[in-house]
Amino acid sequence: MDEYLDPDRPRSYVYRSVNNSLVDRYILRHWWPVAIKLVPAGAPANAVSMLGNLGVASAFLILSGLLLGPMSIFGRSHPWIFGVVAFSLFFYQTLDALDGIQARRTGTSGPLGEFVDHWFDSFNAFLIPLGFGLAFPSVPYIVLVVLTLLLSVTDWTLLRAVRKTDTMVFPPVSTEEGQVIVQLFCLAVWIFGYDAWNNPIILGHSVIFWVYIAGIAGIAIILLKSLTDREAFRPFTLMLASLLPISLWTALAFPALGFPALITGAILQGLSGSRFIGELLRERLVGLRYRPLIIDIVVMDLLLLASLLPGLPAWLPLAVAIAGMAWSVLGLARQFSAMLGRIRKVLGMGLWGPLDEGARLDMAKGEVKP
Repeated sequence: MDEYLDPDRPRSYVYRSVNNSLVDRYILRHWWPVAIKLVPAGAPANAVSMLGNLGVASAFLILSGLLLGPMSIFGRSHPWIFGVVAFSLFFYQTLDALDGIQARRTGTSGPLGEFVDHWFDSFNAFLIPLGFGLAFPSVPYIVLVVLTLLLSVTDWTLLRAVRKTDTMVFPPVSTEEGQVIVQLFCLAVWIFGYDAWNNPIILGHSVIFWVYIAGIAGIAIILLKSLTDREAFRPFTLMLASLLPISLWTALAFPALGFPALITGAILQGLSGSRFIGELLRERLVGLRYRPLIIDIVVMDLLLLASLLPGLPAWLPLAVAIAGMAWSVLGLARQFSAMLGRIRKVLGMGLWGPLDEGARLDMAKGEVKP
């Protein structure tokens, strides 16, 4: 049962941000005024935000090989596909910026818009690096396992830091710069070919391998810097303890099950991390009491590890992981629904904008459940 410590927090919501991004300041902010003209004036801002995430989804399906087959085969012979990935990611980046502009243009800015934006971003934060890692087999599976875990916990710590000031701060080198670099990398693969990045040419390893090692080091530094808040130590530790067994399952299952174990375990890891991020967002935006421990994730952890015990059927570990993915998707859907219901109840706002007068009256009579 959800417990709201500050039931009226949505009424006092104000979005604040400090954007010092160099790419945004000198390049992208000249593009946003042009791009917003392509968005219908009355389009719901949350629809713009959600539509943009299709760019990441399509990029992941291509890179992971789920759509066109392994990139080690298709990408090597058709390097132009990385140009398609670059466009998909630019499409996402553009709409991810335009949703806030559209919300101000339609007068629908509010906590639900910020939730939708950052909640979906928590998926994109692991899907993009995972997709590229799966596209280049020279990146060892253990690197992807570690990276997915680091991305989940670092995203959580950065969003928790926002809790103190209620201000999103984008440093000079931020996610905007990171997205542009990824898009330029895709174009470089198209121009110079797949093998230039996947062949072992630097100390016995590929260029993409060293890129991932540098990425892990950078994320680890960001994580350590963000762990200075003593109040965050206990919830962080409990979250980490909930996510580590999934990483362990993935690492142990991969030698026997290969690609299915890696992609299933990594996605399950990311989805579980997104549930914690969703709880954190709901705490800050609507005053919900934060749950430092999600019991069904703990149960799933135990089932995953138990499925690896000797003597059990070979198909069992993957079956348990797939069931865990389905349960995680259901948990995320319930989380999203609960956030939407709370905003409907307190502010009279739906996902696509203000409720009509009839819906407001029904809500007031208790005929529309949040």
